[in-house]
Amino acid sequence: MANCTVGAGVLSLPFAFQATGLVGGLLLCTVVAVIEGLTMYVLSKFAERYRAHSYVELVRRALGRKLSLLLSGVLVVAMFGACVAYLIILGDNLTSLAAAAGLPALVANRQHIVGFLGLCVMLPMCLPKNLGALAAMNQIAVLGFLVGAAMVSFRGMQIALQRPDLMAGVRLFEMDYDSLFAIPIVVFGFNCHAMVVSIFQELEPAPGLLLPAVLPSSPSAFRRWRYLPRPDSRKLVGMLGVIMSSTSLVLLAYAIVGITGYLAFPGYVSSNILVSFPQDDPLVQVARGTISLIILGSYPLTHHPARAGFQHLVRPRAASAAAVTAPSPLSEPLLEASQDPSVGVSPYVSIGFTLAFVLGSTAVAEVVTDLGFVLHLLGGLCITFIIFFLPGLLLINAAILKYARTVLSEVEGEADAYAAAAADSDGPREGVLIRMPSLNGRELTQPLLTKLQTAREKGIKKGLIYAPRLSWLFGITLLVISVLVAGVTLTTVILGD
Repeated sequence: MANCTVGAGVLSLPFAFQATGLVGGLLLCTVVAVIEGLTMYVLSKFAERYRAHSYVELVRRALGRKLSLLLSGVLVVAMFGACVAYLIILGDNLTSLAAAAGLPALVANRQHIVGFLGLCVMLPMCLPKNLGALAAMNQIAVLGFLVGAAMVSFRGMQIALQRPDLMAGVRLFEMDYDSLFAIPIVVFGFNCHAMVVSIFQELEPAPGLLLPAVLPSSPSAFRRWRYLPRPDSRKLVGMLGVIMSSTSLVLLAYAIVGITGYLAFPGYVSSNILVSFPQDDPLVQVARGTISLIILGSYPLTHHPARAGFQHLVRPRAASAAAVTAPSPLSEPLLEASQDPSVGVSPYVSIGFTLAFVLGSTAVAEVVTDLGFVLHLLGGLCITFIIFFLPGLLLINAAILKYARTVLSEVEGEADAYAAAAADSDGPREGVLIRMPSLNGRELTQPLLTKLQTAREKGIKKGLIYAPRLSWLFGITLLVISVLVAGVTLTTVILGD
């Protein structure tokens, strides 16, 4: 789980701490970590209920095919943005390394480096259908980022301790317009929801608990808590432990990087913390080199599921329906778990997508040099949709389904009792209305009855109705959070600095 979370976003955390303050950044990271941890649990719970093996498959089964296609499209855009971020980091790092090595200005030019990487390195690596040996890079990518971040944190703390007053220029809380830029960046940093469903399905039916001192082993022990997660199986209890432990570890690592980076450069810290350090710092140069090597392998690994998601979008519906439902490790975030997403898609279409993807991301990275801007845009729009909006819809849908079935069951029970009573008397009495206490004493009118009957089978697919349940309220809260974060992102993008 932590492997799916830690990535390029860690380099922008000192920038987020500068925008919100030392304590403010800690609070923001903690709140976002808790909310995103809850939504990961929501996805796991519904993955078990709908027996889904991927996020897209879960959305298709619970919310319909149209939303699953929209999710695939959003994930493709998100991965395109992530590859742009990778190229920006590579451009910054390799430019610094080339300048420190004394290479000619033509070679050390950032635009030349980014263009060469995109056309001569990334494109050949992305064209093969299968990545083979590169898949192993996914296992060590998180280690590379953490090693690089540890070096940066160590050097940052050394710089901070050289000042007579460690807290000089450091603010504990910062709440102004610039603080809005930090929210989507932190949201992006804790995102790993595209892989949560697949990770849950890989767990054993009764996994060992990672936090035995905190979590009860039996699901029944959770039922006495009204406002906390109440897993229905041992597998969900185990997944809750995985989410809590991995989120806590990532939060700790992010806090260390954010605090040390902000303390090192309290006056101004770049959205890529590596840029703030001197080019001739040997330890930071090693960190730059380590992270660059990891990104060289991470770019094609990110492109591959993006291409699979595109194939899912353009694949004929018949081929999509006939796809085998068995998860593929590299394409799980985007597909309905098809082993071969290219079925029914021309190879020329796939090659065309790869060309457009690599050339497009290279062109954007040539123009956009601000890593924070890219993560800000991704976190506020694409990632917010994935981690807040869709889990909110899943909760609302479940609440509507359960409420409609409960009410209609009571209605049918009263109708049966009324019919039996009428049969034992002089016949049915005309003009009698059914009254339902669960509807606050209101008469159950025909339009409302029709809505409930439709909702019992289709849920939210046929419209939003109020269901007096905690899951409905939490779902609405997630939708509101999603809209607010997206609104903040669009506002800051339009208005600028």
